Amino acid sequence: MSAGTSITRRDLVRSAACTGALGAGSAALCTTGAQTARAATSSKTADSTGMTFADTIAWNAEYDVVVVGFGAAGGISSIYAADAGARVLLCDVAPRGHEGGNSRFAAQMMCSAFEGSNPDDMYAYYRDGLAGHFAVDEDALRTYTDGLCSMPSLLEYLGVTEPYSWPTGTPVTPEYPEYDGSDIITEYFVHEGIYDSALWKLIRSSVLDRSEAIDVWYESPARHLVQDPDTKTVVGVEIERDGETVYVRAINGVVLTCGGFENNPEMVQDYLGSARFLPLGSLYNKGDGVRMGIEVGADLWHMEAYETLGMLCGNAWAGDDDERAILEPSHGKGGPLISIGSEEFAQGSVILVGDDGSRFVNENENARHGHVYDCGFWRMPTANYTPHLIFDQTELDYYKENGRMTDEREAALISAGSPEELAEKIGADPDVLAKTIADWNFFCEQGCDYDQGRDAESMRAFDGGTYFAAEMRPDILNTQGGPRRSKDAEVLDTAGEPIPHLYSAGELGGMCAFQYQSGGNLGECMVYGKIAGTNAAAAKDALPAVEGLMAVEPDIRFTAGHASDEPFADEQVTLGGNEYLGTGTSCMGDDIQLKVTIESGKITAVEVARESETPEYGGKALDTLVSEAVAAGSPDIDMVSGATLTSAGFIEALDDALSQA
Repeated sequence: MSAGTSITRRDLVRSAACTGALGAGSAALCTTGAQTARAATSSKTADSTGMTFADTIAWNAEYDVVVVGFGAAGGISSIYAADAGARVLLCDVAPRGHEGGNSRFAAQMMCSAFEGSNPDDMYAYYRDGLAGHFAVDEDALRTYTDGLCSMPSLLEYLGVTEPYSWPTGTPVTPEYPEYDGSDIITEYFVHEGIYDSALWKLIRSSVLDRSEAIDVWYESPARHLVQDPDTKTVVGVEIERDGETVYVRAINGVVLTCGGFENNPEMVQDYLGSARFLPLGSLYNKGDGVRMGIEVGADLWHMEAYETLGMLCGNAWAGDDDERAILEPSHGKGGPLISIGSEEFAQGSVILVGDDGSRFVNENENARHGHVYDCGFWRMPTANYTPHLIFDQTELDYYKENGRMTDEREAALISAGSPEELAEKIGADPDVLAKTIADWNFFCEQGCDYDQGRDAESMRAFDGGTYFAAEMRPDILNTQGGPRRSKDAEVLDTAGEPIPHLYSAGELGGMCAFQYQSGGNLGECMVYGKIAGTNAAAAKDALPAVEGLMAVEPDIRFTAGHASDEPFADEQVTLGGNEYLGTGTSCMGDDIQLKVTIESGKITAVEVARESETPEYGGKALDTLVSEAVAAGSPDIDMVSGATLTSAGFIEALDDALSQA
């Protein structure tokens, strides 16, 4: 870079991607002559010597640590960074009330070990069992597995002194009982509950309780990392805030915790080799961390790894929206139901076929987060573009009698009088589907599934009447790939060296790949979130000075303590006579607040004062719940199917209002 030249904030936005891609060399190489001229004559510049690259940027805010992504990993990283004395900015792409990433929708379980277990057994379970023949970073893996064994102390840091743990022998405890070390596996919970967002809510409240040290910006996606082109040090983050570009200085470190790429169709096709998936969970995981990591020279790992959920080996019912499925729990079932088949969809005269009409999985197999047994290893099955569930009238009648066939599902069924006709309607090969069904009927007669090895007791031949097809989708719970990280949560470049001041935690480049143990992702958010936040907050050596640069005065408009949004609790609700404000916390999103009119002990009117439920399910359910509460005059109303957490929070808010009356 020539003497007397400076890089302004506006120059940087045009050169950010090029700076990261070039690695060594000057950012000025990516600017035009006119841009450089404007930088040199800017009224903000001042002659100086010994300036660092960071001094050439007109920062709009300065923090010790910037954390990108407000899920469990981002929350934990922020908590530990703040407790280490750092001033933290935590930014998230989601609107307020919809933050949380996949952590919000997860089962809330964290993989761990029984008290007194040998950490070597946990390491063996992951290294020799789950990783199989694949190479791993043994130091990073050991850090992870040792951390899982210390889960009770990590929870105690959040105030959970008596966490609940599952006994061994539950379906996923352990998920791979055949591997050495599996007998020590357990799952920890904040309390005895599942799919209730309890861990996420605890982390979120712990972040907000530290508002003197942590600022939270919602609807503020990080677009680029700001990297010194010579030292490769990440010195800040470019954030899109209220329609403008904001440059935030990170004095000690940046932590990427912005999840995977399951909502990015291009990345899904590039890295997972599938044309289409139906995502479950968060709407906002679009691979931003992968993209930003690539820009600054990060190495990538585990990009092919992903998990699915549900029966039928990770294939979900195709709903009205082909691109989306929001995960909420089934009431009393302790597991997901929306858009996901139950075990009853793999019993009787029913098969799952792929695009051409052939079977590709054992429908009755207890898939392990979608993995099926294949030649000695558990692997993901073929992800077809449009699989179909094929069944007969006998099976349809059974589904309807047992509440497994909603009106919406039945209306979407495709029917035909023969396999060939059905194949024509669903786009399959008529000869293939006809042979598949003929083979199936023969297997039922023989009492042996020679194709996929399904349990004979679950098989019944087709009744020869009408054939039905239900359109399905391969679903995806989360991806595991992203920037490679070290045992110290540092992001590594393609030479295996840490990119200075850059850290990561959570599903963005996680340790969990190959075969997956339930609770491993949230466990990793806890373990590596602590490490990333602590190390990012640590004081760093001064950046090297570069002669000939000119300093740019900061354009500080966001000071520490300037939170972008006030908490929901600060919003005022005006109450009239006989009106009470009830709050429910058992919902999927943030708290639900209801303005409830109560006369002579009876509910006569309900108004939703605020809520942040998923619009597709919880949001729609609120209108029904309001009508039913007013009609009943009390909280004694039914849960809305598919929105049970929303229903629980709503009823809790009604009870709270009644208690005040």
